[in-house]
Amino acid sequence: MSDHDGSENGGRLVVELFVKAAVDKMKTGGCPICHRYFLVFYVLRERGLIDLVVTTFLPESPPKEVLEFSNGKHFPLVKVHKGVDSRGHDMSGVECDTVDEIEALLDRFDCDEMRSRKESRAEAVAEQAFEDLYMKFSQFLKMNNDDPSQLIRVLEKVDGHLRENGTKFMLGDALTRADCYLLPTLQHIRVAGKAYKNFEISTELSHIWRYLRDAYATDAFTESCPADREVISQYDNKASCKPRIAAGKSQLMGESRTFSIPEDTLNNGND
Repeated sequence: MSDHDGSENGGRLVVELFVKAAVDKMKTGGCPICHRYFLVFYVLRERGLIDLVVTTFLPESPPKEVLEFSNGKHFPLVKVHKGVDSRGHDMSGVECDTVDEIEALLDRFDCDEMRSRKESRAEAVAEQAFEDLYMKFSQFLKMNNDDPSQLIRVLEKVDGHLRENGTKFMLGDALTRADCYLLPTLQHIRVAGKAYKNFEISTELSHIWRYLRDAYATDAFTESCPADREVISQYDNKASCKPRIAAGKSQLMGESRTFSIPEDTLNNGND
């Protein structure tokens, strides 16, 4: 993905995001942290704050420009090619090799939707609702039994937050930093949870399902979301069992993505 054509951009930052590649070495892979920052930078692009270039690579063959500031063994990475931040400071050549460095870069943008939990009490409360979700999901996949109770408790907490807020997304009716952090995890729970443990988010958690419906209607999510096969393969050798699909079948799934919403969830309570 690239929207930088070399023309005058009024000083906007030109940001290159390096993420894990899919099996075809072209599209985005199943790394949830990569998806998180793809979402974040996509929102910044939609707000007209940056021009965005997304480059995919595999750790066994990192591009030359990555090796100039990283060992190429981890994801994601960011490089600012040119432009100034909200205070007018030249950001040309800034490189981010760690998540902490990417977070520090995000703090330099003047964008209400991307306020950090340090800057926004509402953001902090939203993130607290799901801060254990990915950890509980990972533990569930690694367990030798199929007890999802701890995972479900966190999902119920998220559902409760959405119910109390009464908004499309975690803070309001536009995607914010909290949504960019939460949505990739929910997608992995849907796709990998089903593939490995036959787990499905309960239809009683209707606010989560409405939340996913609204997320699936955004360009930011649909453009950044990896294919189901990439999400499933992300947990090869990490889950306690093999995916409940024939070996190699996930590679035959092509670019299909799970964006469906159970009909009865939308009729469960008030819309």
